[in-house]
Amino acid sequence: MSISFVSDGVGPDNEDRSEWAQEALSVFCEQTGLDQEVERDDAVSDFVANLGHYCDRYNIDFLSIISRAIGVWDAEKREEEDGKPGTMYPERQVVISMLDAEG
Repeated sequence: MSISFVSDGVGPDNEDRSEWAQEALSVFCEQTGLDQEVERDDAVSDFVANLGHYCDRYNIDFLSIISRAIGVWDAEKREEEDGKPGTMYPERQVVISMLDAEG
């Protein structure tokens, strides 16, 4: 099943993006046996972790990708909140650090 949208010249909105993510997460949950409604947080966390394993397999810098994705998500969110979709707000810098339990 694919999700389509009617383009108004600006492109997809955050509702479209959310629907695409829900479709991917649904497939993931079917494959892993997670209940998407009951275990929503765990399902998202496991899916993102598995994307990390995918990145490892193909030598993709996972932390860099996740940092950039958070910046894009934030910019898209701000665009819609301000009623200015498609304005290409600058991404905020996101830094992810891996620390041992001791800090």
